[in-house]
Amino acid sequence: MPRWTRLPLLTLLTLIGLLVLALQVGALPVLAAEWAREAPEFGFLAVPLAVAAVGAGICVQLALVVTGRLVGFVHRGRIFDRAALPWVNGLVLCGALATTIVLLTFIVLAVVGTGGPPALSILMIVTIIGGATTTLLLVVMRALLRQAVTLDAELREVV
Repeated sequence: MPRWTRLPLLTLLTLIGLLVLALQVGALPVLAAEWAREAPEFGFLAVPLAVAAVGAGICVQLALVVTGRLVGFVHRGRIFDRAALPWVNGLVLCGALATTIVLLTFIVLAVVGTGGPPALSILMIVTIIGGATTTLLLVVMRALLRQAVTLDAELREVV
């Protein structure tokens, strides 16, 4: 990893994390209250949906922290160390959990009979597909990292 990429990458990861935090604290309560006001028959869903959105946001924030930690492993040349594997497992877990939260929210909205605005349904479907794809790619990458860690350990024994 080129030395000059580490700081900009960590800065961007931090900015994304702060943006998610701003959405969680600033926008979500306002949107939940507005939705409850516009559709009072579904007002009982405002708080649970806001909690689900905050939960998915926390998963994203944790994934950003884990990614930053893995960038540190790469920067120090220790990505093929066994200590990196639990961090990759955490990344897979964050992706799976966030995708599951969005999927369950989508199902609840479909069962209750309100999908909200059509744009929200489309956004949720795209998020579910993107989250599932990313999580499965991370599972493949984790398997590749495990193989690389094993091969690196064997190579160190030979040398």
